[in-house]
Amino acid sequence: MSEPKAKERRSKGRDSGAVERPPNLPPTRPSLLTYEEIFEWQRDNEYILTGYRPEKANYKDIFLSLTFLHNETCNIYTHLIGAILVLPVAYIYMRILPEPQYHDVLAADYVIFVVFFFSCEFCLLSSAVYHLMQPHSHKVEQFWHRMDLLGIVVIIAGTFIAAIYYFFICKPAFQILHWVLTVVSGSVVATLISIPKFRTLRWRTLRVTAFFLFGLSAFIPLLHGVGLYGSHYMFEYMGMKWYLIELALYASGTLIFALRPPERFAPGKFDTFGTSHQVFHILILVAMWVNCLALTQSFKSVHTLELCHR
Repeated sequence: MSEPKAKERRSKGRDSGAVERPPNLPPTRPSLLTYEEIFEWQRDNEYILTGYRPEKANYKDIFLSLTFLHNETCNIYTHLIGAILVLPVAYIYMRILPEPQYHDVLAADYVIFVVFFFSCEFCLLSSAVYHLMQPHSHKVEQFWHRMDLLGIVVIIAGTFIAAIYYFFICKPAFQILHWVLTVVSGSVVATLISIPKFRTLRWRTLRVTAFFLFGLSAFIPLLHGVGLYGSHYMFEYMGMKWYLIELALYASGTLIFALRPPERFAPGKFDTFGTSHQVFHILILVAMWVNCLALTQSFKSVHTLELCHR
């Protein structure tokens, strides 16, 4: 081969771009970006400075991000693992309900536990998928953001519905009253989050306030139960201690979510591990387990004691 032709071939090789990777090698992970490098719609926390995945409207690349560390890894896995664990826990509970020491277990009891575990699963999966899909595109991010917020509404409503059933097991009219109040207030919050502007960073405080007030409304059936039966009944038979712990966990999580410690006090130091959102996720998981303990106490009391004849 003559020297001019060899030079021409090398020149064409440079012009065609980088050297192609052999097809049998795994794809490389994309370079992570800083807060200043991402699009405006990707910005949610100005104290998380690095570790952002670039916009990538490709589901294969999105799922590949499950295999390396970035600033959403812990947010994804905390709730993804939680969603996986809900399934065996729900199965165990379904096996416990018909045990012979529990009397007069109705189909309604199964429905109540299914509602609660479904609400847990919906919340955790919606959250995990949202954090996974965040860098796909603005349209996809907005859809899953809405689902993530809806998941919070669903878990709050699901928790209320289950608790109300046992609180007022002897007063069906009050069950219906509180269920209606829960559905109506939950629908109002769900309608708010369907408005795109409400999901933007500018309206974050209002969004957090709406969820906080919705969660705070749990005190209505609790206080009503205390008024009807007394605090001893609610603590001894209905698991009120656990519900108060659960509310404290949700309130603490919401406060941490809103104020964003610790990254607020050390921007860039908690980009991968230890962010407020990760703490928020863990507190939600603990609150779900505490709610299981409350439901267990209520169920056992209703189906081993003659509460309605007291």
